[in-house]
Amino acid sequence: MPEISVIVPTYNRDYIVRETIDSILTQTLDDLEVLVVDDGSTDNTKEVIGSIADTRVKYLRKGNTGPAGARNFGLSKAEGQYVLFLDSDDFWPENYLEVMLSRLKQNSEFGGGYSPITVVHADGRREESYKRPDGKSGWLTADLFKRGFIWPSAAIFRSAVWEYFYFDELLARTSEDSDAFLRLSTRTQLLFVPDVEAFHRMSPDSISGEEGVACSRMLSLERFYFKLGGDKILPPKMARRRLSHACRKVAEDRRRKMARNAALKLYKHAVRYWPYDMRLYAGLYKTLLLDRNEDPEPDWEMPEPLGDPVGTNRFP
Repeated sequence: MPEISVIVPTYNRDYIVRETIDSILTQTLDDLEVLVVDDGSTDNTKEVIGSIADTRVKYLRKGNTGPAGARNFGLSKAEGQYVLFLDSDDFWPENYLEVMLSRLKQNSEFGGGYSPITVVHADGRREESYKRPDGKSGWLTADLFKRGFIWPSAAIFRSAVWEYFYFDELLARTSEDSDAFLRLSTRTQLLFVPDVEAFHRMSPDSISGEEGVACSRMLSLERFYFKLGGDKILPPKMARRRLSHACRKVAEDRRRKMARNAALKLYKHAVRYWPYDMRLYAGLYKTLLLDRNEDPEPDWEMPEPLGDPVGTNRFP
């Protein structure tokens, strides 16, 4: 049984996935398995993985459901005492596993650890400030409710933490990671490890820039607070201000797209959470000035609330 399981979800990244896997196989720790979960790729991903002559690499294929489903499938097959995720456009320095595992072993009260991550753009430019973590350790639920700062590719967990717990596949391509880590933060303390960092390639098909991320984040925060017990552990004023901010972010996106009806409903939704934010009223005024006849979403309705995540228990 390997000490470490690394789950690599991938979809149509035959041009880059080999580099990601190589960054795992060249780690200074070698007691590991690499579970490459092919989420229904239509390119040459299978052939690329098949060309890797290393018995630690296991190729797993499933139908396309998005990164949440791919990670869940990998979790169901993982045999290691510790589990990490590495997205197929990301990579690690060669001492990443050694440092992360060592720090977690030294701090037995923590169920997981996370590190900084640096974004690498196509032109080689590196951006250290993008979604930089707060550098806190402990019970981080309130911090993660305010802002998602833990990346799947920049974290390590004891496998036991994931027992009966999964990424929510209702959030198939957006916000599934921040939602999972927020829920997971109620189960265990998380350790910040500043000594090493992961790297994220900002590729043209990166999901982080897709439309709908803000809306999914809004829905997952509302579910966490109202349905999953967040109201019992988060300060009400802080939580409602954060919910209002999440709604305002979606409202502004709709306003920029001239979607008058959608923006109005979202601004009003945000006001109900926190009526003291003057930016909401400025946004409402600007929205009212939009032409009704050019509204691309005249019959838009608020998205349905998310149901309970499948395969996860309530808070302890």
